[in-house]
Amino acid sequence: MKRAPFKQRIVRVSLSLSLLVSASVLADDCVQLRVVGVCIWIICTSFGCDIEVTPKIGHFNPDVLVQITHPQGTARVEDPQRQAIPHRNHTTLIQQDAVAVGHPLTGRIYCPSNTRAGSPYFVSTADQPAWRWGGLDALNPAAWVPGQRDIGRWPLNSWGAVYPRTGWTLQAEAPKAAAVIAQRVGDIITRQGEPHQYRSILGKRRFINNKKITWSPGSLLENTNKQGWWQPTSPKLEQCLLFGRNDRDDPSGWGGGRVAEDGNYRHALWRPYTCCQIRKGALIVIDFMAYPSPEVKN
Repeated sequence: MKRAPFKQRIVRVSLSLSLLVSASVLADDCVQLRVVGVCIWIICTSFGCDIEVTPKIGHFNPDVLVQITHPQGTARVEDPQRQAIPHRNHTTLIQQDAVAVGHPLTGRIYCPSNTRAGSPYFVSTADQPAWRWGGLDALNPAAWVPGQRDIGRWPLNSWGAVYPRTGWTLQAEAPKAAAVIAQRVGDIITRQGEPHQYRSILGKRRFINNKKITWSPGSLLENTNKQGWWQPTSPKLEQCLLFGRNDRDDPSGWGGGRVAEDGNYRHALWRPYTCCQIRKGALIVIDFMAYPSPEVKN
């Protein structure tokens, strides 16, 4: 007997046990692995429709490592745990260099990434004169209007401004100064057409790689992990966090215990991706939740 047309014949859900195991193993503050929806693949013929369902997975990828160095030396190095904040006796205006390269584990968790391990995306010494003197960034209103694009909540708890995106910071705590520099580098490389010498990691909003259809994050924003957040890796390895945390009630400040004796700091930028395994047929995407979930804010 001939089958009725457009009758659903097969529904297969490709959620493997190994993926569920990975979810439990990688469920830490940086990765935030979630099943955020489903991708429905439909092939219809005169004999009916085959339907296959694959899970839409969301997680953060470690896209780049940002290395911040202090070419003027390490005279500012001190630990806020050992010295009261109001009585510092060093100059707070310094210039630092930065390099951003693809993280060694980029794209290795589940969803593909827009970066390649070891590939350079920003080298501040090649970004002259913008990195030294501001260049066209100095013309952006955020560079001279207080409270715009601040890391933290201006005016009571600002670590510094994103603009102008130079190597100069006015910050008493060395770890915070390095964090401001890292945020500026992340801001540059996650955008297109910025007045700097760099390679963008913004990527296409949706792309196909490694037999997966992947949705990319947008441009990095401060004070939220909606498009990415940071993992300090040197001088010590930590969980992911947002720069700009309110530490006014902390006697040692955010920088306490985070000072690098050699003046060098390294931060990994993790960015949120979602993806589905590709199957044959037309695609219908159903999202169960927004991602990242939950969104973290300062």
